[in-house]
Amino acid sequence: MSDLLHDPPEKSCTPNSDQHDKPLAALVLDGFLRREQLAQLFGLSPRTIDRWEALRIGPPRVCVGRTILYNIESVREWLRSREQPPFPSKRRLSSSGLKP
Repeated sequence: MSDLLHDPPEKSCTPNSDQHDKPLAALVLDGFLRREQLAQLFGLSPRTIDRWEALRIGPPRVCVGRTILYNIESVREWLRSREQPPFPSKRRLSSSGLKP
């Protein structure tokens, strides 16, 4: 019994130290982008993202007060939904006007 008192516990009950290394805001907002970050990733201006929102053609967003956030997974799904199949190659007409 005395051995049990002196042995350190195998597993700690405290949260992971990794969570304490990150600021609280980074933990809460992990997986979300701000409008400026999204625009930068796409190589666009934040104003273009604003236009998409007005036209309701942009990715889904989350509003927290005046802060607009985009879930990264939702942005990926939105990008996939806009994917278009490649265009078939066009054959040139020969001088006779018939396709070879």
